[in-house]
Amino acid sequence: MASVLSIKVENGTDIILTLLFAGGARKNENEEIVGNTRLVKLIFLLEQETSLRKYLTDFKYDAYNYGPYSSELFDALQALTNASLVKAGKSESEGFLDEADRYQVEMQAADDTDSSKSTVVYSLSGDGMEVATALYYSLSKNEQSELRDIKTRFNSMSLRQLLQYVYRKYPKFTTASVIRDQVY
Repeated sequence: MASVLSIKVENGTDIILTLLFAGGARKNENEEIVGNTRLVKLIFLLEQETSLRKYLTDFKYDAYNYGPYSSELFDALQALTNASLVKAGKSESEGFLDEADRYQVEMQAADDTDSSKSTVVYSLSGDGMEVATALYYSLSKNEQSELRDIKTRFNSMSLRQLLQYVYRKYPKFTTASVIRDQVY
């Protein structure tokens, strides 16, 4: 599949778009990603475990409340949302059965003036789909495969399982975690 646009992946912002475009366990493309924590961990794993790390040098990670965190990643995500390439919808928390998911939602709700407990759901807009398609197909077949593999493996597992994987494999990024004891 080729796109009308002729652009290539150059940085982490582009990788966010390609990750959202990539298929996962539930959809062949544009499978949504639920929650900030999950999105950060998926990008973190792309940097740590794939050849895509060469594009992700603009994101620096620190140990933070939920493990590895990058303020640069959130800046890029906000820019993509502001440019109407990424949609940030909401999902009600009652669908989450996992303790880590509930903890994340409750902490977000405690910080919000809105009393409903929901979490953000990221997906591509129509324009985002067009740009992300071009970016995705500019990657090598191996890079596309690595992207799909990370998304398929980690986007469909519970947040607790994802956090356990990241916390156990990359403990230096968990030293400031407020949920470390609940995750292990």
